Amino acid sequence: MMTIKLFGVTMGTNKTKEEIMKMEAEKNKHEQETMRPKMRKSRIKKNRTSSPSLPLTLLPFPMMWTIQEMEGKDRIFILRKILEWSNTTATENRFFVPKSEVLRWQVLFEEERRAVGGGGAVAVKVVDPSGRKHNMVLRKWNSLNQIVINGGWRHLVDGYKLKAEIDSVEVWSFRSGPNLYFAFNVQREL
Repeated sequence: MMTIKLFGVTMGTNKTKEEIMKMEAEKNKHEQETMRPKMRKSRIKKNRTSSPSLPLTLLPFPMMWTIQEMEGKDRIFILRKILEWSNTTATENRFFVPKSEVLRWQVLFEEERRAVGGGGAVAVKVVDPSGRKHNMVLRKWNSLNQIVINGGWRHLVDGYKLKAEIDSVEVWSFRSGPNLYFAFNVQREL
């Protein structure tokens, strides 16, 4: 039997010290398990296409220089996407964009929005982190009901040795005259 004195009152129990300590340990373990937030399998898979209100990094100087030289206007941060296997595999040549993201973009003119939404295509140029320009196409693949940027995406994947689940792309848009441009800033997740 164990007794303790608390605030002048003697209390006792018929359990041994070892039994009490074992009960306390089980209680603490239970509290920790119920209080600890559930861990996800992978933070990357949590939300691949989440669009934070602000980008994580500044654009690289060569990219900014190219945009300024082109007199790029209305630069808007669109989204940040962690690349998936289907974006980087050698047999594919496209960057999937969430349809909901594209069709709500303020950067598309109405005729561009109709063309993409109706299964057509819009010619775009993409500026990479080194400031080089690539001709690409923004289109909807009706077979998958997906919006993609393709027609030159493979050059970026190969040139920057992009890896699925490791690299992410911040997508910006801007206009140079009436032409639609995207700036793809590549970030490696370490």
